[in-house]
Amino acid sequence: VCDDLWDFIDAHVLCKELGFPTVAELKRSSYFGAGSGPVWMDDIACAGSEANLTLCSFRGWEVHDCSHSEDAGVVCASVRLSGGSAMNEGRVEVYHNGQWGTVCDSQWDFNDSHVICRELGFPSVSAVRIGSYFGQVSGPMWIADVACKGIETNLSHCSFREPGVQMC
Repeated sequence: VCDDLWDFIDAHVLCKELGFPTVAELKRSSYFGAGSGPVWMDDIACAGSEANLTLCSFRGWEVHDCSHSEDAGVVCASVRLSGGSAMNEGRVEVYHNGQWGTVCDSQWDFNDSHVICRELGFPSVSAVRIGSYFGQVSGPMWIADVACKGIETNLSHCSFREPGVQMC
């Protein structure tokens, strides 16, 4: 995929297609290294509601004016909010080993919430909820003891106990 016209809406469609809630970072200019083989798509223009990238407008298969130095990239968010009554609230969940799981609220604070909101594209935190405010869950608990400073761009840059360690 060529990075001409590559934007957050296009990247968001791709992340949704891959099972992630949204985009954490948009990358251009072969940030992850130049690909090889055909450049399949160029000048992608998604509306945002498409189920996958191939449903977006683009020049046509293998119709492009790019080289692999212009390969598009994306870092999809591996966090989501679940159980809330609106898209900007809910229980924090992380994607690990192909499965969504929860985050223990031990030591959870405003800074941690601020980083999650930033990662999901929200401007700020209006309230911090702990306990089972958004309902009980039965899935895995992937991380605990999150300690963000509040300046990180995503949860993976904060310190926390790794999966597999006894949680809450």
